[in-house]
Amino acid sequence: MLHSGDTEILNFLEQIQLARNVTAGLRCYRLRTMCLHFGRWLKLTPEQMRQLIFLSYCHGLGKIGIPDAILLKPGTLSDQEWAKIREYPEVSALMCSQLPILKEFAPLVRSHQERLNGTGYPDGLTKEKIPYIVQVFQLVNVADAIISKRLHRSRNAPSGDRPYWAQAVEEITKEMQAGARDPELCEKFFRFLELYYRGGS
Repeated sequence: MLHSGDTEILNFLEQIQLARNVTAGLRCYRLRTMCLHFGRWLKLTPEQMRQLIFLSYCHGLGKIGIPDAILLKPGTLSDQEWAKIREYPEVSALMCSQLPILKEFAPLVRSHQERLNGTGYPDGLTKEKIPYIVQVFQLVNVADAIISKRLHRSRNAPSGDRPYWAQAVEEITKEMQAGARDPELCEKFFRFLELYYRGGS
């Protein structure tokens, strides 16, 4: 799955992001873990699995240049702050394109915030213009962001009967209904998500 030298560059990428922001560095590891499980569940090829792993570590490189005041802001972002956030996929892709071992992943990194209905960024790509492997990564990326935030908020709250990952399903379902996500892939992800968080196989 991984090529010679991949482990060293992945460790380097992880250390860069840990040094910038511990939360971001830890998130890379979570994304890699879930991507590996979902990728195996989908029976992806070894090369597709490698792409998922590198997307986990490369997609957010461009956030290194975003001030903490914006990146960690708890409230609603202003239009100017949101514009700054929307630049990061391009910056991440540019950073990858500068290094031969990462250059092949630059187009995937650039498109990881695109949506099937053209509402994503930075290029407003639609449907088949967004690689399948990017669509797979997007589901893991969105779910992890929602689940980790909910777990953080509810750490001291009493647990209920509703699974804590159900909000991720609800949010992705809304995006699917709006035409931003592929329904067939989403349904597969929802089945996987339940197994993943309930300890299934």
